[in-house]
Amino acid sequence: MTRRRFWPKLSRRTLLEAVGGVAAAGAVGGAYWLGGREPDRDWEDLDGKPLQLLAARDATANGQRRLLIDQWNAWHPAHPVEMRELPATADLQYTAIHAALQAEDPDVDVVDLDVPWVAEFAAAGRLEPLDGIDTGAFLERPVEAGRFEGELYALPFNTNVGMLYYRKRLDSKSDSDFRSGALTELEARSIRTWPDLRQTIGSILKEDNGFSGGIAMQLAPYEGFTVNVWEYLLANGVDVAEDTGMIDFGPRSEAVGLLGHFWDDLWEPVAPGKHTVLQAAVQHNEDESLAAFQAGSTPFLRHWPQAIRTLEQCEAFAAAPAVDVPFEVGVVPMPGGVLGGGSLAVSAYSKRKHVSRALIEFLTGPTSQQLLFERGGFAAARPEPYFDAMAQVANEVEDGGCEAVGGPRREAEAMHEALTGEGTGQRPEVDRYTQFSYAFRDELHGRLADGDAPDFGGLAERLERAIEGK
Repeated sequence: MTRRRFWPKLSRRTLLEAVGGVAAAGAVGGAYWLGGREPDRDWEDLDGKPLQLLAARDATANGQRRLLIDQWNAWHPAHPVEMRELPATADLQYTAIHAALQAEDPDVDVVDLDVPWVAEFAAAGRLEPLDGIDTGAFLERPVEAGRFEGELYALPFNTNVGMLYYRKRLDSKSDSDFRSGALTELEARSIRTWPDLRQTIGSILKEDNGFSGGIAMQLAPYEGFTVNVWEYLLANGVDVAEDTGMIDFGPRSEAVGLLGHFWDDLWEPVAPGKHTVLQAAVQHNEDESLAAFQAGSTPFLRHWPQAIRTLEQCEAFAAAPAVDVPFEVGVVPMPGGVLGGGSLAVSAYSKRKHVSRALIEFLTGPTSQQLLFERGGFAAARPEPYFDAMAQVANEVEDGGCEAVGGPRREAEAMHEALTGEGTGQRPEVDRYTQFSYAFRDELHGRLADGDAPDFGGLAERLERAIEGK
């Protein structure tokens, strides 16, 4: 499968002027981090004991996160850092970080936090404020996720947001062919809400094809369940509280009615043996949902930006498709797409706070962000990498096809739109978010995974108790 250019060609003059401005600004910061910089006078003497960074498992292509650590260590041999990778699942990462911070472990210096954890740990006094850092060069939403009560506690290491992957027609001028499940870019971009998506899925599944579901999702009982269901509610236009992002789950609330519709999407067939949401999704995580899409079970996939690297490989769809029509992978913002990613914070109990802060600034700086985006496959928290990729596409830089994944990121415009557009959502900003998420999935997963029509009574009371720590 050969990757093709599918983003509209931008004005070269306009784009290069914009990129030139941010590149010039980035070059100044980049020189700071790329030089063999002498330590500041206030950097602590580590006395031969490396800084400790507790971080999520390195899922970047080529281990780019670890390469950044190696760069730091090469430039600062007197102030090395050791990255201790945590398990792949968010729940286990939280457990490890919570245990270290609650124990006030002085040997843990920097922690990599899922964005909703920042408020919880900051409220408990576990994080050191990052006073005096200029955050103007970051994308607004990722950096704001690192604030609590107006004070900055974390900087985005990488950001994330829900994306919608689809089968993109090679011939964009042809009429719609719902039997193949392949859409034109214009058709895919017109999907802005869950009702839009449901309607398109219905048109595809009613045709004679081998799809068993419309969209693969992550609905196993872990943090992915909370994110995916939250996105569903946001994509259906549910009201959220302005101060906390919380949703009303009272007995007669809009949200409870929508949860009933979500059950319908899982269990009420659109056509014999076909459902709007792939039924197996109730046991799927990121890897399993990606495999279902690749196997041809669904025409759509909800996933994170880094999935594109896997989906653009030559044999990504070797086991598919149900309808043998040539297509390539397209990606647009997921309706209601929720912000994710990891943010770096200094432990309040670290005895090396100054050098820890410098490490965070290095890992979130413009050069590091460019490398994580371009080589690592992650979404960047600064705008420069997106403009750089769009400039490459506009100037028709070749990418070498599927044999050489890692060329210009042609999905950069969609990612930038997902992170900066009006549709970007967020999980609720509450002090006990993790307890809330556990209660949310414990209360809902079994009901949605059961083929009998569920009763959502008592949900609001259970979630309120979780937030209050009861």
